[in-house]
Amino acid sequence: MVSSPRLIAIVFSGAAALFFLILAASISTTQAMALFILYNAVTGVLLLADRRLTPTPGMLQIDRTFEHRFSLGADNPVTITAANRSSADLTLTIKDEPPFSFQASAKTITGKLPASSQATFRYTLNPPKRGDYLFGSINLRYPSRLGLFIWQSSLPLENNMIRVYPNIREIRKYQILTQRSHLVEAGLKRSRATGLGTDFESLRDYQIDDTYRRINWGATARRGRLTVNQYTVDRSQNILLVLDAGRLMSGTITTLSKLDHAVNTSLLLGYVGVTHDDNVGMISFADEVKTYLPPRKGQPQLQKILAGLYNLQPQIVESDYQAVCRYIGFRNRKRSLICFFTDLIDDESSRRLITHLSSLTGKHLVLCITMLDQQIVKQAEKTPEDSLELYQKAVAQTVLRNRREAISILKSNGVVVVDVPPDELSVATINKYLELKSQSRL
Repeated sequence: MVSSPRLIAIVFSGAAALFFLILAASISTTQAMALFILYNAVTGVLLLADRRLTPTPGMLQIDRTFEHRFSLGADNPVTITAANRSSADLTLTIKDEPPFSFQASAKTITGKLPASSQATFRYTLNPPKRGDYLFGSINLRYPSRLGLFIWQSSLPLENNMIRVYPNIREIRKYQILTQRSHLVEAGLKRSRATGLGTDFESLRDYQIDDTYRRINWGATARRGRLTVNQYTVDRSQNILLVLDAGRLMSGTITTLSKLDHAVNTSLLLGYVGVTHDDNVGMISFADEVKTYLPPRKGQPQLQKILAGLYNLQPQIVESDYQAVCRYIGFRNRKRSLICFFTDLIDDESSRRLITHLSSLTGKHLVLCITMLDQQIVKQAEKTPEDSLELYQKAVAQTVLRNRREAISILKSNGVVVVDVPPDELSVATINKYLELKSQSRL
């Protein structure tokens, strides 16, 4: 409980009035002292009355509700519920204590809380990194009934743990789009159960975009019209998500690290793979292999992948591509789609990546997924205005040229490449996966 500006003004106004009366010789010192005591006594009575009229924080019930799994890079809602069990209307100012690094949509929340009622206050938090975090206390302020003081209270609440996971909201968004048949509007290709698979499903009439090798000449002769074989897209294929957590993935694009973008995309890709009845596994590595989950089916496997990814952080070490590619070759005997999330920045790292990634293409289908930094593109295209900008432009052009050369070599060695800005990464990667499946490349 602290003094309000109104109380301070009352006290100073009374003291100033007495002071001027004494200076003007209107009253004696004895009279002034008597007035001062009387004035303070009246003020004290008002304070006591105000104290009795104003409910204490104990008459308020405060609760904080939120999903204990936050999504990285997304606005996660937090709801504060306040119940007023007193007979007085209150104007509450609430200041929550979220983890320090989180971006909050509101620092403080102010609202009316009528007598014997309940109100909810909402705001959102955007976490910058994955991992474990804790909320602090909830701080309350509200003025007294007569406005002479302000109640202040700090309320520690239990169950304050937050775990920041990859952006699981993207999975929910994908589920909703699938249910509403809005995938195309989001830039995603429709996934059909039929395609260029190897398992025969049925016969159908020839369509203009069918290849001649699919024509069933025997059925065509019997039916008197061109007829093609229709196959089901292969299922139960192996998808291995490989995440580079070394130095190259520690840089930031937009508000997230490259590894964060890769983690978000790989989780969504894993979900799509599970829904297509494929076996999905995961490897994370830097200077050594850190996590390995062999390919498995079903939602339980997706939960294991989520647990393995939520606290994966980049390390400032050189990634050992040779070690991880040998590990993949040893642990994955069955032909698999290797989804390799990494980046192409410097010549030496790119050469090592090309050498060892290309060694997997004899047995596996390799998909290399990298992130194009639009800031480097803008720097390379910018007209320089001084010598520093000229140097920066030259460096950016060199980086992009080396990147294009590395991608060209990877493609010539049989590696499929997705190289897009981070905001296009999830859509482009999922579309490439669906395209490869429909073409029976795996």
